[in-house]
Amino acid sequence: GNTCSKKLTKGEMKYQAIMARSLPVEVTNGTLEGDIVPGPITFYRLQSTADNILRAYVAEGEVLPVATRSFGGIGVFAIPEMGRFYRHVLIQKNYPHHGAVAFGHFGKALFEVFKYIGVCTCEIGYNQPASLPYPTENPFK
Repeated sequence: GNTCSKKLTKGEMKYQAIMARSLPVEVTNGTLEGDIVPGPITFYRLQSTADNILRAYVAEGEVLPVATRSFGGIGVFAIPEMGRFYRHVLIQKNYPHHGAVAFGHFGKALFEVFKYIGVCTCEIGYNQPASLPYPTENPFK
């Protein structure tokens, strides 16, 4: 994990479990692992598509106080309307598995940064409230 030790409940220095499946453990030493402390977060990503279009998403939520019993720097995230956000932003726009996390609610600032660097607002996804359907969402429930 790459999470700061101050953002982990009990951080421990270990080896990278997935890489250690195919590499000697000593090569994978130095991974900081632990559960992420509960609190507000902003989940986001900025990337370019294969046809050179900048695309981003940003969603505010929180880390829940749940023991994960797993490895890495890990936490259970609660993001309002996550099911819809996952389907109509992350899957629909072909985002890969990993995103970035900022500790705090910084959606407003990140949205402005994305606009400033040239991301078209039509290419910035976010976790829309239930009252605001996504363009790909069927309006008939």
